[in-house]
Amino acid sequence: MKYPGVACSATAGLGLSSARVTHYTSVVKQTQPSPQQEQADADQAVIDRVLAGERNAFGILIQRYSDPLYRHAVGMTGSPDVAEDILQVSFIKAYNHLSEVRGRFDAWVFRIVANGCKDWLKNIRRTHLSYEEDDQPSGYETPEEELDRGELRSDLDGALSALPASLREAFVMKHVEGRSYEEMAELLDTTVGALKMRVHRAREALQALLEERYQ
Repeated sequence: MKYPGVACSATAGLGLSSARVTHYTSVVKQTQPSPQQEQADADQAVIDRVLAGERNAFGILIQRYSDPLYRHAVGMTGSPDVAEDILQVSFIKAYNHLSEVRGRFDAWVFRIVANGCKDWLKNIRRTHLSYEEDDQPSGYETPEEELDRGELRSDLDGALSALPASLREAFVMKHVEGRSYEEMAELLDTTVGALKMRVHRAREALQALLEERYQ
């Protein structure tokens, strides 16, 4: 049962007006750590354990970030096998340089994977990017429509593979992974404006390439 006046008398006893209580409550709420900060603190706690000699704890970080990093590597390279190789090498590199982490671990390890993808693209010009998930049923009813779809996807793949790595990366992160510009800026350690420009240039380049193909 609630008793009217109890809360008021309690705050009055502390010498706090209702206005001050409201202000105090808002200040407390503002000082609450964000989910990102809580995650960064949790990651740092694991890093501290690894650096203290508990090597197996690194598996927690691998399990925590493998899936999104793998999806990005597949989007950049178009090859699950290559993506797995890049991820394995990247986590080994991250483990060997764990003491160098400054700031958020997820952004730090993402840049390692992203650089690995760019290095691969520099050496391998022929890439493939698939937008079709194997377990998704086709929305097309006829073989002719399915063929048209495959041809269009193949042309888009070819156009994407022709983009510079930085433009392809921005396009994949925005339109394949569905990330916000703010999140992209944090992960790539650059500005929102620079990323918007990259995505815009990628769209223009893709449009020009596809228009040339379908004239």
